[in-house]
Amino acid sequence: MGIIQPTKAELRRCEIAGLNYVVGNSNMFHVKEFRIYEDICKTYFTGQLVIETSMNTGELMIAPTVEVFIDFSCPRSDGGTTKRYQERFRIYSYESRPLSGGADARMEHTIQLIGQEYYNDKHNVVTQNFKNETGTSAARKIHNQYIQSNGGLDIRIPSTGLIGQDRTPHQTINKKPVKAVHDILDRVVYSSYKTCAPIYFRNKPGYVMGPLQESLERGPVGDSFVHKPIQGANIGDTLYGYNNIIHLRPLTPPGESSGVVAGMASTSSSIDLKNRKFSFKSGGLGSSGLKKFLNTSWIKNTVGDRGTAMLAEAMKGPLGGQNLFNVLDGWNQSPSVTKNGPGGYNQSQEAFLTALTYSQKYWISVPGQSGVNVTCGDRIYVTYPIGTQNPRLVSRTLFVPRLIHEVKFTEGPQRKTMIVNATTDLYCVLWQG
Repeated sequence: MGIIQPTKAELRRCEIAGLNYVVGNSNMFHVKEFRIYEDICKTYFTGQLVIETSMNTGELMIAPTVEVFIDFSCPRSDGGTTKRYQERFRIYSYESRPLSGGADARMEHTIQLIGQEYYNDKHNVVTQNFKNETGTSAARKIHNQYIQSNGGLDIRIPSTGLIGQDRTPHQTINKKPVKAVHDILDRVVYSSYKTCAPIYFRNKPGYVMGPLQESLERGPVGDSFVHKPIQGANIGDTLYGYNNIIHLRPLTPPGESSGVVAGMASTSSSIDLKNRKFSFKSGGLGSSGLKKFLNTSWIKNTVGDRGTAMLAEAMKGPLGGQNLFNVLDGWNQSPSVTKNGPGGYNQSQEAFLTALTYSQKYWISVPGQSGVNVTCGDRIYVTYPIGTQNPRLVSRTLFVPRLIHEVKFTEGPQRKTMIVNATTDLYCVLWQG
């Protein structure tokens, strides 16, 4: 058993345009820090790399689309497995600032990184018909042909019904691949998850496609963490375990609260143009009707009475928040599978997204040794105390839609060594389905 050193990181390889900082070319540049961003809103990872060069050596390697390879690990001495994190990017943009003149002419470069999938999407256009196959099957074809660069595609749950038929095929005309996939997924329904709300993103093993509610309730668990705050203690006192929480910070993201009323409006009224069925009373389902409609376990557990309290503000006209163009465009599908037709899929999705907007959210920072076990779209278990005297321990399962791996080695022109090297900041959502 060695000394426990949370957040300690080891840079195994950092390669820019074939020049490796760690082996053989350490005089070419110095790595100060880097960050890697994973997000379920994207089909690619992004990153930021900060380096120093001297005598204008940056000219030899830094340029748009140049390949960057990062390989690091956070060693463990407690018997746990030390995982290596490897990722390949391309340079998206960069900016530089001088640190000193004279003989060294030192320069600091902040380089923005982006995954290959971004360029796969940017430089391709899809024109294709799909008929007599499910939406997830059609989306898989586009993904495999244009986007896939890192791992395979995991379709968590296949969609129900056909995206197009012989007489009315689904047409994808002059669309970027990711937009084409999202347009298809916006149409699909899932028999086991009426809320639909699709996701399509990249995680560390590969790519994920399926209903968001399934990931919230049944997604893989990356790791477990515990918060052990000690009043007046410094980081060295509190970080004696690799799975300890450094800090837990509740938040409400900007802009989410303002969207609640609009979301409730979409739920409170709808119109099915295909079957000429109106489902509204005095501008919506009515307070009692909508309360009954929202009386589901995931609404009650997540938002409680706060959702129903917004009903009076949410009531609007008979079309609610629906986009009429989308309703008409949906005729290319069979009425049995369209969200706008029978089945109430559209209303269920709006109610689900409203509940998700209301849910509690946190930023949780953990040591890199355990943070690298989690990828976006995972769930985590957390335990933390509430109260100062006789604190009550709370255990929760949180969904992680995005995270940031941050590794720092030095700071400032003097290259002061950092005590805290590697941390992972997890953006977490509480969902009690």
